[in-house]
Amino acid sequence: MCESPVRESLCDARPGAWAAAHGLHNRNGVDASLASIVTRSQGRSPGEAFGPYLVYELLGQGGMASVHRAETVGVGGFRRMVALKRMLPALSANRELVASFVREARIASYLSHANIAQTYDLGQFVGTYYIAMEHVAGHNLREILAATHGRAPLAVPIVVNVIAQICDALDHAHNLCDETGQPLEIIHRDLSPANILLAESGSAKLIDFGVAKASVPGMGTTGRRLKGKYGYMAPEYIGGSIDARADLFALGVVAHEMLTCKRLFTVHDDRTTLDRVLRMPIAPPSRSNAAVPREIDDIVMTALARDPACRWQHARALRRALALVTQRLRIDVPNQAVADVVASQFRLRATR
Repeated sequence: MCESPVRESLCDARPGAWAAAHGLHNRNGVDASLASIVTRSQGRSPGEAFGPYLVYELLGQGGMASVHRAETVGVGGFRRMVALKRMLPALSANRELVASFVREARIASYLSHANIAQTYDLGQFVGTYYIAMEHVAGHNLREILAATHGRAPLAVPIVVNVIAQICDALDHAHNLCDETGQPLEIIHRDLSPANILLAESGSAKLIDFGVAKASVPGMGTTGRRLKGKYGYMAPEYIGGSIDARADLFALGVVAHEMLTCKRLFTVHDDRTTLDRVLRMPIAPPSRSNAAVPREIDDIVMTALARDPACRWQHARALRRALALVTQRLRIDVPNQAVADVVASQFRLRATR
């Protein structure tokens, strides 16, 4: 059954686009996709005026866009912090890129869920297209896994909590309908640790629907190029077909990596990475981490089934399985426990 979306308003703009949100890099050349949009400097300094926004420090920059911390300033001192993604002005004449940029914002505008970073605004100012998004203070999961390097993997209850929250996000996206009741059939297609934020509150937020697939007029994708990170692609997508179960395979890869603190498929060579996704024997997480119960092994390995018919068929089914296991094993933890663990990891890293 479809659920009706609660839409954020989008300002008028010509059909437009963002082709590669995961192509952002920070000033040091380190990948800084939308998952890296977190504020680490809290002081308010004079900002650049840009339309309705005051723009502060650069958070990420790549060949097609930059992302800054920014805020709206309204009547009566109203302020809201946002992450402002701005297409490089030189690309505004590229109709295909502009169309893709607007498509990303349109898809994201349907998504209204506590576990998905919100999109607030799409517009154009002095020839520059922009998207204003929820600013999340915290760390992305890739940073968190890097912080655990050389130490014990994250505790099983913490992993289960995070994966369950992302299941809720996917269940929302996969089952959305438009205003007429037509299914949107949104598939993220780029679910990876870089696109999962853990806020300071312990809430997990799925971000970056820049390469998402949706069955809506005007939102179709073109071309046959694989979109997303190879190490998290479902085997059937590599073979040319995809549905929502591909996101569940990717979530299985993320869960496996959280439990083992090791990359499952990804290596430096893309061709080898794809071959590993298709053919490499997959060991259960408990093979590397004895603290993982058999029941969690079973859940993760079902998500990683190469045959989509043998996989979890819906995010809600995976979420329900996690809930039953956490209740039976008494490993349920609140979001605050996630926040405490993340803060602890980064305090430890800062002292090394």
